[in-house]
Amino acid sequence: MNHRTGIIDIGSNSIRLVIYEVLHSGEHRVLHEKKYAARLSQKVSPDGTITKENIDTIIPVLLSYQDICSAYRVLHIRAAATAAIRNAANSEEITGWIRAATGLTVELISGEDEGRLGFLGVRESIPLQDGYIIDIGGGSTEITLFLNREYRASLSIPYGAVNSHARYGTADYWRSETVQGFKQSILTALKEEEWLLTHPNLPLVGLGGTVRALAKMVQKRQAYSLPLMHGYMMSKADIQSFYDTLPYIPYDQRKKTPGLSKDRTDLIIPGIILLQTIFELLRSTHYVVSGAGLRDGLFYEPLHRQFPQFMDQDVLYKSVHNALAYDSLAPQEELDQVYSLMKRLHTTLIGQGQTQDERIIYAVSMLHRLGERVHHHRASSHSMYWLMNKGMWGLSHRETVISAIVCDYHKNRTPKQIQDHLDILTSADVEKIHQIGSLLKLARALYSGGKAIQRVEMQKTDDALHLQLSCSREPSVELVELTEAKKDVEKAWKLSLKWSLSLSSTF
Repeated sequence: MNHRTGIIDIGSNSIRLVIYEVLHSGEHRVLHEKKYAARLSQKVSPDGTITKENIDTIIPVLLSYQDICSAYRVLHIRAAATAAIRNAANSEEITGWIRAATGLTVELISGEDEGRLGFLGVRESIPLQDGYIIDIGGGSTEITLFLNREYRASLSIPYGAVNSHARYGTADYWRSETVQGFKQSILTALKEEEWLLTHPNLPLVGLGGTVRALAKMVQKRQAYSLPLMHGYMMSKADIQSFYDTLPYIPYDQRKKTPGLSKDRTDLIIPGIILLQTIFELLRSTHYVVSGAGLRDGLFYEPLHRQFPQFMDQDVLYKSVHNALAYDSLAPQEELDQVYSLMKRLHTTLIGQGQTQDERIIYAVSMLHRLGERVHHHRASSHSMYWLMNKGMWGLSHRETVISAIVCDYHKNRTPKQIQDHLDILTSADVEKIHQIGSLLKLARALYSGGKAIQRVEMQKTDDALHLQLSCSREPSVELVELTEAKKDVEKAWKLSLKWSLSLSSTF
């Protein structure tokens, strides 16, 4: 039976609900998400408390989230609060008010645990070995170090986008001395943390609304062709141009910035100062945007204990199998056979040990039939759309585009699809798409669902690929598809494709 869990994250800027569904073997998906901008950090009194009247304003939100969970038949709700409530002088009293009004037991997540849980979300969704993570919330910022995909250290400073704007910001533009003063406050808060200086030249993975807002702005400016945020990479220069200009632009002009949402027009300034100041301190190489963070960590933490065998697999494997469990109509045996044939064909043509395309081949062979869930007509085009718009954790944006186009590989459509994504693809990728796309067609021809072809032996000579097909019967259907794939293979690989048949009744 499927198990459904609700995660409620009572943050300093927003209150979010995510509902997850888990299958008996550990595969999972997000069923529903909801967000409410509460800006609790702005409701902290001068004495450091949050009044009951201010907490009462979020009770209807929490009750609404409980109703949604009930409608989705959620069995367990995990609610957690971060900086605004945990740092309040009356934090225990606040959780008591919430429990009395809603029945929810709210965990007060420490700054260190917030960093650790954010790391769990990143580790499950991005295949980076080493790096720093920055999570800019409404009332605090967490910095986390991970090495060899293991959590090493984290810290929390009491500067977030909301409370920093309340302290340093204005209703209009910022003065240069204010920017420098805020920057110095950030550096002062971090000066005792020597471990921040011991691992230069690592990527900085960004969580939270500030990083997502900046990524949208960069993508808009670059006319980025892929509608995905998670895994998007940005350079220091991408952010520096906004850092140098946005604080000094009047509010009414700033809100017209392409890609910047109206509810971020004020908060983007303290956020970008935090981001770029810490990036420079860490001497990071580039930014990586993560759409997974604290809420995902709250979900994954118990999931690791419950399904260790599945959760210990690599990022791409889990992401693919989550998709197959929920969205695939194809027999798994067929997908496995196509994968095996594509790997063998690729190795035969390229040579042993050339595994740089392994991830793409795996993704394509497993996911090329997902579009059948939408409709059997133009199913491959639906598969491409699915990948382009949903993405696949474990693949870079470039690998995602290649995989998506290969899923819909067709002599008439593919050139246009390549042209649409030349901002992401390299010239070598164009050849790669044709080569892997032709192998997908060939592998599907060799295993088209029937079992007429029992064994395939492969041999490459200087100018030809020879296939010896051992068959249990005449492979009539397969031969039609082989003939159709022949031209694509020969054109992409610049060789002849030849095959011979042997029939045997012993199979």
